[in-house]
Amino acid sequence: MFAAGRRSTATLCTFFFVLFLTAPVFGDDKSDESHEARKRRESSTDLTDVKDNDGDNAIIGAMFNISKQLSGEEAVEWDLLMEECNSTSYNSSLTSDEMIVFIAAEIKTFFMKFPDVREKFLYLQIGGWGDFEGLFQVAIWINADFAESVIVVSGGQCELEIAIERYIETVSDQNEKIALEELVPDISYCVNDESLSYEEKMANISTTFAAFFKQHASWKQAIMSIEIEEFGPISSFLDVADMYFRIANFYQLFMVESGETDCRLVVDMTAEVNNAKYKFSRSEKAMLLDFIDNIRVLIAKNASLSVEAKVKAVVYQYSQLMKIGAFLKFRLREFAIGVSFGFGTFGDLIDAYDFGVRFLPTGGPTTMSATTPAQGDCSTVDSVIQVFSGNMTIFYQDTDIYLKKNHGNQAINWHPYLNMCQHRIIMNSTVPSTEKIQKIAFTIKTYIGQNSACADYLYAIQLGNWGTYKELQTCGGH
Repeated sequence: MFAAGRRSTATLCTFFFVLFLTAPVFGDDKSDESHEARKRRESSTDLTDVKDNDGDNAIIGAMFNISKQLSGEEAVEWDLLMEECNSTSYNSSLTSDEMIVFIAAEIKTFFMKFPDVREKFLYLQIGGWGDFEGLFQVAIWINADFAESVIVVSGGQCELEIAIERYIETVSDQNEKIALEELVPDISYCVNDESLSYEEKMANISTTFAAFFKQHASWKQAIMSIEIEEFGPISSFLDVADMYFRIANFYQLFMVESGETDCRLVVDMTAEVNNAKYKFSRSEKAMLLDFIDNIRVLIAKNASLSVEAKVKAVVYQYSQLMKIGAFLKFRLREFAIGVSFGFGTFGDLIDAYDFGVRFLPTGGPTTMSATTPAQGDCSTVDSVIQVFSGNMTIFYQDTDIYLKKNHGNQAINWHPYLNMCQHRIIMNSTVPSTEKIQKIAFTIKTYIGQNSACADYLYAIQLGNWGTYKELQTCGGH
């Protein structure tokens, strides 16, 4: 079961502010966005199985309504797409899930090509089921049930590596070929790392591809279209991997950058409210600023809340906003957040939380304060070794990301020591935090020795918003 492509048959502002102050911060599962997302998944077979009087399912019916509002090239391509999707709908060899995944991928590709159509119809209702954004979300959930098979190593390789290597054979551009040949070992290193959980591997793969596409943007479209045997295109696999990356980095949204008084989420959203491209009216801007202020006051600055609780509260407040400001939905979900570490949009935050409720607990240090201490503050150094998501720490996660972005001999040589610090020191429950920091500091000092190149490489590693390796070493007394 599988992503599109190769498929297997087996397979009013004052009122607004008062509303939030009088409403519960969290809400409950019957009122939040996650409940609606689960309902859409549970009833998704209705999209393909229930037909109208013309014999069309709900998706084709919605597509037909859109076709009447398009013209020119958009209309021509949309009509061709509608015919293809209609043919897929009548393919008796496909399951309902396979139809949904294929159709969703095709429509999503069209929307990316014609952003004006996307803006106009992304939240168009598909019968009484939901909108196209919900359709894309369900497709990711379906693919997530099978994505692990893509990175299971068999015969020394996983299907993701094999797919890229087959593609390399067709590439004529030598620069692209060399870059892809360097990408494959990075993937191999990750999927073969037995110290990582499946969720961690997926988050790391997301980071690896993001860094690759940042350097080679012109190749992205072709690479995203590479078919993975019995799954579909890499783009559909990365849709799932990106969810794990966002969940693993929820905590970063509530960190406070040096020189700021508010967390990243609040700072980034405030900047977007003032972005002229959204053309907010004065009343719309006031509503959004009240919404952000509630995130700031009720959630971000509430040090008693875990990261998971903060994200849940944000989702609930968003649900409340949509009851009176649904006309803001498209623009609000487009807000760029977590810009400094490539998180995505506010809509990605909502979808990642929904995904986490469905597939795994949301991650992040559960005792992290909403404010960030001064850089290198030894009184809070233990925050970088606090365990979240079962066995993850800021020390390990941020180091691993750095090594992947700055790969080479230095990264290869330090990685075994990183694993030792994580698994033998940090995860040893018999060792107190102070001693753990001392042991890690000693490991760093011993590894570096008199090698200035090693020092320059390691001392540049930033651990969340706390500080650097060098500052950690100082706090450890070495």
